[in-house]
Amino acid sequence: MNDSESPKHHNLKMELAKLLESQGHSVGAVDGYTEKSPRKVENTSKVGDGDDKIPDIDAFNPGEKQYLRGEAKVGDGDIESLHSITQYVLFSDLYNKENQKNSLLYIIVPAGCKDELNDVLIHNVPRKNWENIRMIQSSRYSD
Repeated sequence: MNDSESPKHHNLKMELAKLLESQGHSVGAVDGYTEKSPRKVENTSKVGDGDDKIPDIDAFNPGEKQYLRGEAKVGDGDIESLHSITQYVLFSDLYNKENQKNSLLYIIVPAGCKDELNDVLIHNVPRKNWENIRMIQSSRYSD
């Protein structure tokens, strides 16, 4: 856990990493936890805040040959922030030219925040990206 990260964010991130591994995905990098850091996603279209973004988790589904990005949101104003909206748009719009597969974005939130996340996604992420997003309710946190 890095110094600026809350314990709740760290725990959500690790819960998501374990979930991805349990589903057969290969988790390559977890920000602040693994030696290797997740890869930066360049914001070439300058969507949202215009900044490049680094996901919390980089993973790969070897069976589907599909990349995954993971994000943990604690629900204390971070779900609807411009930073987060930019992440949702960027990470759900990635495309692997080698195999013509979209990357998937997994977002974990406390169970009580799932409706808030859904509303933010509906109003801020292009409809064509929705099928690339998986919302996960934390089994550890309910608020």
